[in-house]
Amino acid sequence: MWWNKRFVLALLLCLCACKVRLTDKVPGGETDEEYLQEAVCRLKAEGYRTIAGKLPMKEQLAESWRYQREKDAKGEVRYFVVSAQSSGESFEAARLQAESLAKVQLAGLMETRIGQLVTNRMEMSDGNTVMQTVASSKNLVTTRLADLYPLLEIYKEGTDGKVEVQLTMGCDRKWASEIAYAVIPTNVVQSPSRSKTCFFVLDGLRRAYRDGESLRFSLTSGQDCYFHLFVFDADGVEQLYPGIYEERTLYKKGVEYFFPRSQWVEYGVEKGDRQVRYEQNILLVVATNEDIPFSGKATVGNVLGWLRRIPEESRSEQYFSFLTE
Repeated sequence: MWWNKRFVLALLLCLCACKVRLTDKVPGGETDEEYLQEAVCRLKAEGYRTIAGKLPMKEQLAESWRYQREKDAKGEVRYFVVSAQSSGESFEAARLQAESLAKVQLAGLMETRIGQLVTNRMEMSDGNTVMQTVASSKNLVTTRLADLYPLLEIYKEGTDGKVEVQLTMGCDRKWASEIAYAVIPTNVVQSPSRSKTCFFVLDGLRRAYRDGESLRFSLTSGQDCYFHLFVFDADGVEQLYPGIYEERTLYKKGVEYFFPRSQWVEYGVEKGDRQVRYEQNILLVVATNEDIPFSGKATVGNVLGWLRRIPEESRSEQYFSFLTE
């Protein structure tokens, strides 16, 4: 009997081990190890390689995947992870451009958080100061990202003699929130948190646009609501919707609506005259339970003042960051 018990126990342990291995699969039916090896082979076939002295490509790629998968105690993604690609006359030139773009993207993700904090924490007596805090935070955040190192760093040489670099960078979301709090002036007042009664989802907004391109995206709300869209940049604010050719209307719960609403309207992207490669923009989407139109001149103070005057239980707002090249 004792031998039989040992045999049964060993059999159960084997079955459990098999079950664990079976769950370590990716959608294609391959194990993580096989899928990782396939991805490495594909990159090498395209001509990518690692720098001498760096970890092997397989280890770098595995680490970047770990960052994307890892979750915190609340079950939320723990890290912000972005990827950037750039080419230049030399490896260093391409790498610096890719690193700069990746950090700007991370700063943009953090600015979304900063925008939410600004709306919730700042008094609205000086609207220009509020928006300048959001618009100028990119430089402050980028400075704090100075010691951030890439998770994945590979390159290849093109037929035209140029070098193409791909970088993947990540940072802890908790650390990002600490940065967001740090770049907001210390004399702000914390407003009590509120539940989002008219939540919505935005889809289709890209991370970067070239000068002259147009914004196109969709919005889906969790309940019937009215939408208002504004874009902030370093020069001020512009109301996208509603407009002269796009009247405001009630949007139904659970229906995906595409913007612009009219085929005759474009939300064109324009880059200013500043001597920078990328300019940061912030799309503010406001959903309200009731029809509460914005009126008057679109200025930072007017827009954010209008937003704060809407009862908290009747509105929901989100900030989405994108770049103009």
